[in-house]
Amino acid sequence: MVFKVGGDIDAYCTKCRLDTIHVVVALKADNAGPKRVECKSCGGQHMYHAPKLPSRSEAPSQPAVVNRSAAARNPAPPKPPKAPKAAKAAAKAAALSPPAGASTRDWLRRMEDLALQGGTPIKAYSMRETFAAGDPVSHPKFGKGVVLEVLEAKKCAILFEEGRKVLAMGNV
Repeated sequence: MVFKVGGDIDAYCTKCRLDTIHVVVALKADNAGPKRVECKSCGGQHMYHAPKLPSRSEAPSQPAVVNRSAAARNPAPPKPPKAPKAAKAAAKAAALSPPAGASTRDWLRRMEDLALQGGTPIKAYSMRETFAAGDPVSHPKFGKGVVLEVLEAKKCAILFEEGRKVLAMGNV
């Protein structure tokens, strides 16, 4: 094979630690092969190293590495793939929360009760405001809701049409 400076060649990159395409920078005496190459991926220059894996055009006649350990003879069964954390959290929330229709029915019932009471003003939700159980609330994102319970000094559970939300309150 004839090599020329500026030509592309497959080589092992010592910086990337991969077989990548390189550009020939310098040749050995009498055009015997590339002496120095530059990686097209990282731009690093180094001495030429033959690719570690055979090129795609060459079919390997035998496996490169023969592993004769007990683990290779008796491989462990594959582990099932792990579910993403978001899927686990959603499954847990679905198991703990009532059916979707139940929370919507409860929200509708509470809104009708508030409408029948009449004179109860709806407070605009703010983290700085404090609420008591039964207070009607209007949230900019979740809409109208009713405070179910005060969980801590600075947290309350509010039932909105889309479900129960725990929100902060009394933060100054």
